[in-house]
Amino acid sequence: MNQHSCTIGLGSNTPDREEQIQSAVDYLKTLLNDLAVSEIYESPAYNGKDKPYLNAVVHGYTDRSIDCINNRMKSWEEKQGRTPEMRAEGKVPIDLDLVIWCGRIMRQADFERHYFNVGYRELLAKGAFETM
Repeated sequence: MNQHSCTIGLGSNTPDREEQIQSAVDYLKTLLNDLAVSEIYESPAYNGKDKPYLNAVVHGYTDRSIDCINNRMKSWEEKQGRTPEMRAEGKVPIDLDLVIWCGRIMRQADFERHYFNVGYRELLAKGAFETM
């Protein structure tokens, strides 16, 4: 079976943000193997006006396709209450973004943002990308 590596950024800025992040990590454990999870940390909203976020970065492996992973993550976001209306109000219950797929940066802007790099660098230091 062909295993694809993926690195996902997580974020939430609602009052239940810690539970949202932990719930998302638990969900991602059902999709990915050898999951490595950064510490959960707070970051200011990059737009400078919304409430602060809790963020984390996860890295793991899957035999599913990139479309399958993206679709499942977006369905999870909706299930957790994410809607365009909430986003317009500056509220994000959970945001799951596939930033790196098989070593290829898929979301350059996210890859360059501080909130992703904190967790990504932690996982690099822990050797998370050397498991396969």
